[in-house]
Amino acid sequence: MSSSRKLVATAAVVVMAVLVSCGSSSSPNATISNAPTATPVVTVIPTLTPVPLTTAAASATELTAIAALMYPRCTASTCAGTAMFTTCDAGASGDNVFAQCPLTPRLVTQLENDVAGLVSAPDPLGGGQDPEWTSEAFDASPSSIGGVVHVVLGFGQGAPPEKIDLLVVLQGSDLLVDDIYCTGLPPDGADAYAAGWPARSVCSS
Repeated sequence: MSSSRKLVATAAVVVMAVLVSCGSSSSPNATISNAPTATPVVTVIPTLTPVPLTTAAASATELTAIAALMYPRCTASTCAGTAMFTTCDAGASGDNVFAQCPLTPRLVTQLENDVAGLVSAPDPLGGGQDPEWTSEAFDASPSSIGGVVHVVLGFGQGAPPEKIDLLVVLQGSDLLVDDIYCTGLPPDGADAYAAGWPARSVCSS
């Protein structure tokens, strides 16, 4: 499923240029010519103007779709055992491990800085070093600029679930996650932008 809300429509701007030919003479006694004037010419110049297709806020369905992209189903190469869900960066390596994740550029930069230089760093999206869960559930709260998705990730019977909130914003024509914090904690001072996020990113306590 796509994370994009394509908000581009085409508008046409019509410019009319009327060309009128008039006779002139340097003689002060010139007479008025009865010759017909040139036929007016209408020129149409198409212009692409980005305009929103709708002014409606993001729907709960759209927000939960973003959360499902953040925590997708496992593949044979990303999970083991009975796990069914993992993070969007599972199995990724190299300079852009978050390429498959619907994150804003500023959050990507922050998360990369959070784990830079850490040996066996926990995944900043949650779940520790090897994020795997047996269940997941989403509850979305839309707003005028995007919304918040409350994510519950289960480790199995008897283990407390991990509870994460995703702040989703509309950036350009895409819905993207712009912040992460543990459910129940204040987003300011306890989120991914506060120092020490990797140590707090497993939100199961």
